[in-house]
Amino acid sequence: MKKLIFVALAIFFFACSGNKETKFSLIDHIPASTEVFLFSEDLSSSLSELQKNDFLSKSNFSFKQKLNKQLAFFKHLELKQPAGISFSNLDSETFTYILITKKDSSLLQLDSLKNKSVETIKENGISFRKIGIDDQKFFFREKGSSAFISNSKQSILDIDDQEKLLEDENFKKAFNASDASKLSVILRHGTTQGLNEIFKKLHFTGFKNFASWSSLDLDITKSFIKINGLSISENTDQIASPFSGTQARNIESAKVCPEDFLSMSAIGFSSFRQIQDNISKARKDSTRVEYPKILDHTREISLIQLKEGTTLVLNAIEIEAAREKLAGMGSVSENFRGYDIIELEQKIDFQPALNSLMHTGEFTFYTVIEHFVIFSQDAETLKKHISDFLNSDIIAEKSYYSEVMASLSSESSMIFITRLPEFIDSQDKHNKTSLKFEKNSLAALQFINEDGYSHIHGVFSNSKEAAMASNGAEQAASFKLDHPLITDPLFFRNHRTDQMDIAVQDENNQLYLLSNKGNIFWKEKLDSKITSPVYQVDLFKNGNLQLAFSTGYNMEVLDRNGNKVKGYPIKFNSPLTQPLSVFDYDNNRNYRFVLTQDKKVYMVGPKGKAIKGFDFNAASSEIVKAPKHIRLGNKDYILIAEKSGKLNILSRQGNIRVPLSQTFDFSENEWYGHDNKFISTAPTTDLIEISQQGKVSKKDLELAENNRIVANDRHLVYLNENLLNIDGKSINLDFGLYTDPQLFQFRKRTLIALTDTQTQKVYVFNDKAELLDGFPVYGTSKVDIANADLDSRLEMLVKGEENEILLYKL
Repeated sequence: MKKLIFVALAIFFFACSGNKETKFSLIDHIPASTEVFLFSEDLSSSLSELQKNDFLSKSNFSFKQKLNKQLAFFKHLELKQPAGISFSNLDSETFTYILITKKDSSLLQLDSLKNKSVETIKENGISFRKIGIDDQKFFFREKGSSAFISNSKQSILDIDDQEKLLEDENFKKAFNASDASKLSVILRHGTTQGLNEIFKKLHFTGFKNFASWSSLDLDITKSFIKINGLSISENTDQIASPFSGTQARNIESAKVCPEDFLSMSAIGFSSFRQIQDNISKARKDSTRVEYPKILDHTREISLIQLKEGTTLVLNAIEIEAAREKLAGMGSVSENFRGYDIIELEQKIDFQPALNSLMHTGEFTFYTVIEHFVIFSQDAETLKKHISDFLNSDIIAEKSYYSEVMASLSSESSMIFITRLPEFIDSQDKHNKTSLKFEKNSLAALQFINEDGYSHIHGVFSNSKEAAMASNGAEQAASFKLDHPLITDPLFFRNHRTDQMDIAVQDENNQLYLLSNKGNIFWKEKLDSKITSPVYQVDLFKNGNLQLAFSTGYNMEVLDRNGNKVKGYPIKFNSPLTQPLSVFDYDNNRNYRFVLTQDKKVYMVGPKGKAIKGFDFNAASSEIVKAPKHIRLGNKDYILIAEKSGKLNILSRQGNIRVPLSQTFDFSENEWYGHDNKFISTAPTTDLIEISQQGKVSKKDLELAENNRIVANDRHLVYLNENLLNIDGKSINLDFGLYTDPQLFQFRKRTLIALTDTQTQKVYVFNDKAELLDGFPVYGTSKVDIANADLDSRLEMLVKGEENEILLYKL
């Protein structure tokens, strides 16, 4: 019986020993020096997916070079089992790695290799092999059910030394939290200087002490790398602790962040006082750090790096309460586009309060946009924020940004967002040619604190679709004159360069001609304000263009050098009562300049002499609109409206061409040719249509007083209070004070523009009633649109501040 028991125990012992020996565990032999551990159930496939990523496959950087050099032999491995790679000494020129996987006879495929060497080594009772393939050497060992490959003999030997293996409960938690179906990475914080430096450049100094370990699961596609995971802390002074007892918040600073930002680092919380208490507790310091009390009225703090400088953005819980905390600390330095820029009497230093979270510095100026208080070291950087906000040129408005943010949680304790090509270029000029980013590439990394853990979500987007996405309207230039403008800026073609120059008049009646880069060619003093459009004409039919316009008493024609053309000005003793009209019946440059004084109409030719054969000399009552030339089909008509309500529809010779038996109650709108009819509106309710046979019809459009229309052959646009109608498609605008809608026709493109002078916003729509990308933008006047510099994009001119001309690209 005793022999039977002994035999049974022996069988049981050896069976258990055998089970223990054959059981494979990926984390039983990880070196204690591990800085990064990368692992997957199918490591070969995961690494292959990495290589298919456009950015990683096309870019070249030092760490990739080191990996490719030291792990080139991987192409000779058959990794059929779960595997992981431990990396140590990553900051050194030659890092240390050890591959851990389940023992498999097909792991190393050496038989077919010619340039190989295999040497069996026994050391300290341990047998392993030294293998050379081409110019690479590594060590291979099998132990129990595990196989190991390393570039370090010592790492192979240390597998049997329990004291040199990683025994860390937080690491195990991180490992167990990973997704077995993903390629996963576990990072040890504080060991890799490269990562620490990256976050320092993001103004976050706490990455080294952020947590003990972070576990990240990767999803990799051709254009994206997405990560999800968590960070595990072991000490109360690590990064999770400041957010204990506070709630994550929706980070909204992107609403005032210029699209061309470099980086944005932000924290969100429900109580800044709680954060301060947590920091004091972690420091074991009962002394409360004094901080600007505006932070008590804040739910989010963001640090935004721009090319122009760095700004601190506070998202206020209640903006008036935040304003009160700043009251009396400074005075208005200037008002820029309706926003006060305050210069502080003493700089505000947020650094003591935020020292463990971000590096902020001191600030001298601030402004308020909606519920955001924005601080900067100079006023010009604040102007950048204001301009881009008013122009909707902010990152929150961009579709490629929204796509990236959709991969993250809606609320954050901490978030880092970078515009990668620009950010990398600003930090390291030498890498810009080796890193192959698409335009509009973004990276975002988000942390959400919860019960001692920080959940991590991140995304790197390098999408060609995002690169091709239109950025919409963007301000290209701003020019300021010495005095306020009294006319709207307009384009004037430069016949020498075939580009567009800019004409505008200031309050001193100086007419300027500027290049589209803002250089002043000349300025000419006029007798009074320009009262008409500025027409570009070619009087001598040689391609050289002139500017034609009327002022109070004169009709002027200037050449592009600012000189008066012979025969001009035409001067009158009494004022012109309507703006100059210019007719070119057959587009053959046989111009007719039409001038009006009360009831009289004067028509002069290119040399400034009266045209013979135009028999309409005077109306029966005062003329209330500038005479208008309309061509319907192959017929020319001249329309002259009188105060009595009479509408004269004349031939070129000034004879009645379309007799009308009724009079009209004219609105302030012009007459237009549309759909082979003459159209305008009554002051209220009706659209008036007149056929070429003189038949009058009315359509009740329920037009309100001060309705505005503009039309051409194919398009009819009208503005009725806040309702804009484009070819029957209606758009509800915000209530405001709008300029008359303007219609611009290009070869295959029709644009409709109008400006709300109350909110100082310019809107541009296409003929499908769709607002163009990037609009509304800031502006205070009517606009002019043309291709000003011969590239593929149109440009738009508009008045900004009282002495400012703005140039936008569409």
